[in-house]
Amino acid sequence: MNDGLVFPFAIALGVAAMGVDTAVSVLPKADLDVFFEVRSVEAFRDGDSATLVVDRSIYRPIHMAFTVQVMSMTPQGWQEICTAPSNNILYEPTRVLPDPITLDWWTWGKCATIPPGLVKIVTTWDPEPLGLPSVTMIAEVKE
Repeated sequence: MNDGLVFPFAIALGVAAMGVDTAVSVLPKADLDVFFEVRSVEAFRDGDSATLVVDRSIYRPIHMAFTVQVMSMTPQGWQEICTAPSNNILYEPTRVLPDPITLDWWTWGKCATIPPGLVKIVTTWDPEPLGLPSVTMIAEVKE
């Protein structure tokens, strides 16, 4: 490149980069609640298992994976007793949850039972599109 053109080229490149940065910063950021919203997750002991009540809506199709952790209170603190991860799943507005929602169903059969005492169920949804935040809901199992 001609030495006389290096500086103008660098200036032009910098101005172009500033334009792209400005355009990206003024575009609206996508929010997960445009696609999917979880308002609450409650859990109730049902013998040695739990039944869940989930208030959620799917507004637009979205691929997400989820992880469910079942934790029990010990003298040392919360101990993970079971983890149930999923693959990416297509969440669609026409999909409905079963009634009742059993812990066995919620965890794909990986965490069917819970121990006596204090237990909590932590569910995290991870959307596939980059830039969308994860959502975590914690339900302490009620007697």
